[in-house]
Amino acid sequence: MLPPRILLICCLLLIGCSVERDNTSNPPQPVSSDTTIAAMSGSADTFERKTSSMGQLVYVPVYSHIYQQDRQKTFNLTTTLSIRNTDPYRSFTITEVSYFDSQGNVVEQYLDDPERLNPLSSTSFVIEERDLRGGVGANFIVNWKSDQAVTHPVIETVMISTTQQQGISFLSEGRVLQEY
Repeated sequence: MLPPRILLICCLLLIGCSVERDNTSNPPQPVSSDTTIAAMSGSADTFERKTSSMGQLVYVPVYSHIYQQDRQKTFNLTTTLSIRNTDPYRSFTITEVSYFDSQGNVVEQYLDDPERLNPLSSTSFVIEERDLRGGVGANFIVNWKSDQAVTHPVIETVMISTTQQQGISFLSEGRVLQEY
Protein backbone atom coordinates (compact mmCIF):
# COMPACT_ATOMS: atom_id res chain seq x y z
CA MET A 1 0.00 0.00 0.00
CA LEU A 2 1.37 3.41 -0.93
CA PRO A 3 1.51 6.13 1.69
CA PRO A 4 -1.31 8.70 1.40
CA ARG A 5 1.17 11.46 0.48
CA ILE A 6 2.40 9.48 -2.59
CA LEU A 7 -1.20 8.72 -3.65
CA LEU A 8 -2.06 12.43 -3.44
CA ILE A 9 0.95 13.35 -5.58
CA CYS A 10 0.02 10.69 -8.18
CA CYS A 11 -3.56 11.97 -8.33
CA LEU A 12 -2.40 15.56 -8.80
CA LEU A 13 -0.05 14.49 -11.59
CA LEU A 14 -2.84 12.61 -13.36
CA ILE A 15 -5.19 15.56 -13.04
CA GLY A 16 -2.52 17.89 -14.40
CA CYS A 17 -1.96 15.61 -17.41
CA SER A 18 -5.56 15.79 -18.59
CA VAL A 19 -6.20 18.38 -21.26
CA GLU A 20 -9.45 20.29 -21.31
CA ARG A 21 -10.67 21.15 -24.79
CA ASP A 22 -12.76 24.14 -25.74
CA ASN A 23 -15.79 22.84 -27.68
CA THR A 24 -17.47 26.22 -28.17
CA SER A 25 -16.25 26.50 -31.76
CA ASN A 26 -17.76 23.12 -32.74
CA PRO A 27 -21.08 22.63 -30.96
CA PRO A 28 -22.40 19.05 -31.05
CA GLN A 29 -24.70 18.23 -33.95
CA PRO A 30 -27.80 16.06 -33.60
CA VAL A 31 -27.13 12.52 -34.77
CA SER A 32 -29.68 10.10 -36.21
CA SER A 33 -29.65 6.43 -35.27
CA ASP A 34 -28.72 5.55 -38.88
CA THR A 35 -25.67 7.81 -38.64
CA THR A 36 -24.68 6.26 -35.32
CA ILE A 37 -24.99 2.71 -36.65
CA ALA A 38 -23.08 3.61 -39.82
CA ALA A 39 -20.31 5.21 -37.76
CA MET A 40 -20.06 2.15 -35.54
CA SER A 41 -20.15 -0.47 -38.26
CA GLY A 42 -19.62 1.18 -41.64
CA SER A 43 -22.26 1.67 -44.29
CA ALA A 44 -25.00 -0.80 -45.14
CA ASP A 45 -22.91 -2.00 -48.08
CA THR A 46 -19.80 -2.65 -45.98
CA PHE A 47 -21.55 -3.93 -42.84
CA GLU A 48 -19.96 -7.30 -42.11
CA ARG A 49 -22.56 -9.98 -41.37
CA LYS A 50 -20.51 -12.65 -39.61
CA THR A 51 -23.59 -14.74 -38.88
CA SER A 52 -26.05 -14.14 -41.67
CA SER A 53 -28.75 -16.03 -43.45
CA MET A 54 -31.59 -15.61 -45.92
CA GLY A 55 -33.96 -17.53 -43.69
CA GLN A 56 -34.29 -20.15 -40.98
CA LEU A 57 -36.66 -22.63 -39.41
CA VAL A 58 -36.26 -22.18 -35.63
CA TYR A 59 -37.43 -24.39 -32.74
CA VAL A 60 -38.09 -22.51 -29.46
CA PRO A 61 -38.82 -24.43 -26.22
CA VAL A 62 -41.82 -23.28 -24.12
CA TYR A 63 -42.99 -24.20 -20.63
CA SER A 64 -46.66 -23.40 -19.95
CA HIS A 65 -46.06 -24.74 -16.45
CA ILE A 66 -43.32 -26.43 -14.46
CA TYR A 67 -43.56 -28.96 -11.67
CA GLN A 68 -42.82 -28.09 -8.07
CA GLN A 69 -42.31 -30.58 -5.25
CA ASP A 70 -43.98 -33.45 -7.17
CA ARG A 71 -45.81 -34.02 -10.44
CA GLN A 72 -49.12 -33.19 -8.73
CA LYS A 73 -48.28 -29.55 -8.01
CA THR A 74 -47.52 -27.18 -10.89
CA PHE A 75 -46.44 -23.57 -11.27
CA ASN A 76 -48.22 -21.92 -14.23
CA LEU A 77 -46.22 -19.49 -16.39
CA THR A 78 -46.93 -16.69 -18.83
CA THR A 79 -44.82 -17.10 -21.96
CA THR A 80 -43.67 -14.39 -24.35
CA LEU A 81 -42.12 -15.38 -27.67
CA SER A 82 -39.80 -12.56 -28.74
CA ILE A 83 -38.47 -12.23 -32.30
CA ARG A 84 -35.88 -9.48 -32.76
CA ASN A 85 -34.32 -8.29 -36.00
CA THR A 86 -30.67 -7.67 -35.15
CA ASP A 87 -29.76 -6.36 -38.61
CA PRO A 88 -29.40 -2.55 -38.58
CA TYR A 89 -30.10 -2.18 -42.31
CA ARG A 90 -32.25 -5.00 -43.67
CA SER A 91 -35.73 -6.35 -43.01
CA PHE A 92 -36.99 -9.92 -43.07
CA THR A 93 -40.40 -11.55 -43.14
CA ILE A 94 -41.81 -13.93 -40.57
CA THR A 95 -43.83 -16.51 -42.51
CA GLU A 96 -44.86 -18.88 -39.69
CA VAL A 97 -45.31 -18.83 -35.92
CA SER A 98 -46.85 -22.12 -34.77
CA TYR A 99 -47.39 -23.29 -31.19
CA PHE A 100 -47.16 -27.05 -30.49
CA ASP A 101 -48.04 -29.06 -27.37
CA SER A 102 -45.94 -31.73 -25.63
CA GLN A 103 -47.22 -34.42 -28.03
CA GLY A 104 -46.26 -32.41 -31.14
CA ASN A 105 -49.82 -31.37 -32.02
CA VAL A 106 -50.47 -27.87 -33.35
CA VAL A 107 -52.20 -25.84 -30.64
CA GLU A 108 -52.35 -22.51 -32.48
CA GLN A 109 -51.12 -20.75 -35.63
CA TYR A 110 -50.29 -17.12 -34.81
CA LEU A 111 -49.97 -15.59 -38.29
CA ASP A 112 -52.70 -15.31 -40.89
CA ASP A 113 -50.40 -13.30 -43.17
CA PRO A 114 -46.61 -12.92 -43.23
CA GLU A 115 -45.25 -10.18 -40.94
CA ARG A 116 -42.38 -7.94 -42.01
CA LEU A 117 -39.82 -7.08 -39.34
CA ASN A 118 -37.94 -3.84 -40.07
CA PRO A 119 -34.29 -3.29 -39.11
CA LEU A 120 -33.73 -3.41 -35.33
CA SER A 121 -37.43 -3.93 -34.64
CA SER A 122 -39.11 -6.75 -32.77
CA THR A 123 -42.43 -8.48 -32.31
CA SER A 124 -43.85 -10.76 -29.65
CA PHE A 125 -46.55 -13.36 -29.08
CA VAL A 126 -47.97 -14.13 -25.63
CA ILE A 127 -49.41 -17.29 -24.10
CA GLU A 128 -51.36 -16.43 -20.97
CA GLU A 129 -50.59 -18.04 -17.62
CA ARG A 130 -53.94 -19.83 -17.49
CA ASP A 131 -53.41 -21.40 -20.95
CA LEU A 132 -51.97 -24.85 -20.16
CA ARG A 133 -52.67 -26.43 -23.57
CA GLY A 134 -48.98 -26.71 -24.43
CA GLY A 135 -47.74 -28.52 -21.35
CA VAL A 136 -44.18 -28.77 -20.09
CA GLY A 137 -42.83 -29.88 -23.47
CA ALA A 138 -44.46 -27.22 -25.66
CA ASN A 139 -42.61 -25.33 -28.37
CA PHE A 140 -42.85 -22.71 -31.07
CA ILE A 141 -41.75 -23.18 -34.65
CA VAL A 142 -40.74 -19.89 -36.27
CA ASN A 143 -40.03 -19.60 -39.97
CA TRP A 144 -38.52 -16.43 -41.43
CA LYS A 145 -37.13 -15.46 -44.84
CA SER A 146 -35.36 -12.56 -46.53
CA ASP A 147 -34.44 -11.57 -50.08
CA GLN A 148 -30.94 -10.64 -48.86
CA ALA A 149 -28.67 -12.06 -46.19
CA VAL A 150 -29.43 -10.55 -42.77
CA THR A 151 -27.79 -11.07 -39.41
CA HIS A 152 -29.39 -13.87 -37.44
CA PRO A 153 -32.36 -12.68 -35.41
CA VAL A 154 -32.69 -13.31 -31.69
CA ILE A 155 -35.63 -15.66 -31.17
CA GLU A 156 -36.39 -16.70 -27.59
CA THR A 157 -39.17 -17.26 -25.10
CA VAL A 158 -39.39 -15.67 -21.68
CA MET A 159 -41.43 -17.50 -19.04
CA ILE A 160 -42.55 -15.64 -15.92
CA SER A 161 -44.94 -15.87 -13.00
CA THR A 162 -45.40 -14.03 -9.73
CA THR A 163 -48.03 -15.92 -7.77
CA GLN A 164 -48.44 -16.43 -4.04
CA GLN A 165 -45.44 -14.24 -3.17
CA GLN A 166 -43.27 -16.45 -5.36
CA GLY A 167 -41.55 -15.10 -8.44
CA ILE A 168 -39.89 -17.08 -11.18
CA SER A 169 -38.62 -16.16 -14.63
CA PHE A 170 -36.30 -17.73 -17.17
CA LEU A 171 -35.77 -17.85 -20.91
CA SER A 172 -35.26 -20.43 -23.64
CA GLU A 173 -33.23 -19.67 -26.75
CA GLY A 174 -34.35 -20.77 -30.19
CA ARG A 175 -32.42 -23.48 -31.98
CA VAL A 176 -31.98 -23.40 -35.75
CA LEU A 177 -33.35 -26.54 -37.41
CA GLN A 178 -32.81 -25.47 -41.01
CA GLU A 179 -30.96 -22.70 -42.90
CA TYR A 180 -32.22 -21.34 -46.19
